[in-house]
Amino acid sequence: MNQLRQLKSSSQVHPTRSGRATTAEALLVGLGLATPKPCFSQAQIAQRLADMWGLTGQAAERWQRIVDGSKIDQRHSVMPVEEVVGLSTKQRMESYEHHAPPLAEDAVRCALTNAGINAQDVTDLIIVSCTGFSAPGLDIALIHRLGMSLTVKRTIIGFMGCFGAINGLRSAVRTCVADPDAVVVVVCVELCSLHVRRDPSAQNQVASALFADGAAVAIVVGERRAIEHGRVGIGRLTIGHSRLIPEGRDWMTWRITDEGFAMTLTRQVPVILRQRIASYVASVAPQRPNCYVVHPGGAGILDAVDSGLDLQGRSGLDSARTVLRRFGNMSSCTVLFVLDQVLGDGYQLPGLMLAFGPGLSIESLALLSCE
Repeated sequence: MNQLRQLKSSSQVHPTRSGRATTAEALLVGLGLATPKPCFSQAQIAQRLADMWGLTGQAAERWQRIVDGSKIDQRHSVMPVEEVVGLSTKQRMESYEHHAPPLAEDAVRCALTNAGINAQDVTDLIIVSCTGFSAPGLDIALIHRLGMSLTVKRTIIGFMGCFGAINGLRSAVRTCVADPDAVVVVVCVELCSLHVRRDPSAQNQVASALFADGAAVAIVVGERRAIEHGRVGIGRLTIGHSRLIPEGRDWMTWRITDEGFAMTLTRQVPVILRQRIASYVASVAPQRPNCYVVHPGGAGILDAVDSGLDLQGRSGLDSARTVLRRFGNMSSCTVLFVLDQVLGDGYQLPGLMLAFGPGLSIESLALLSCE
């Protein structure tokens, strides 16, 4: 299991592994992970939420079953739930603007160090987030905090949910194909805890049992940059695939309310994934991958993928469960935490990254060996 590394900041930063690289059009050369320092056990959070919602009797028992079924031991958050629930959406966005930049900065610095790249060498910056917005935003803040060039090209990928990291990586691949000298930093940062709400409905209880805060960064370079610098890398990225399941349009939603953002996740999602994930994977990966890097949307999502692909708890599903247990669902950044865990657990490439989100959408991206 990977050891946590502490930076001189308010965040915990998690180191990563890398392997020998050869040339590639888009080469993943570094990962960086960070979580807020405050860490609460799932039992602590569950009790505070039960008290806030005034749950007693059968309602409290139903809530406890949801908590037990989450298979989460602990979660990181920038603020305790009791400090968030009374905030307006405006105040939550102000908190995001305050807390997101330092957390993202720690993850970027870790990734740059692991990749052996200076901040001044970055040519492109891609920000992925669905839990907060401001302008000037996180992109501008990171350029100033890290001393990046003022000519860095910036892209914002917002409100796409849990599969946002794959869209960010896909954009990085396209950038590197267009510019072989590109050095792209993909930053995923999510402060899901800022959207805890007083609503005691079953849908909100499910979301409140799952989501947490974190940041993850991937460094992707173009072919010429990789050749010139003999870059050590993790793997070669493909453009990936996307598929909508139209009948699932309202099965997973993410709406803005006057008291934060409201997430819904219905029971149909794992059912349809169990039925269709094998045919989807067969269509995008004719040769079976050595491992799967699966976004742990929840224990039920992982069970569905495990059953649908007949993985028997292996081939990277164990790594995804470890991340879910230790961190919860951190929306877009979680799949990069899983990638780091998969590599740390000794799985070999090629691997297939899989994430799911509103639409209902399945997103995938292959990570190939550099050898």
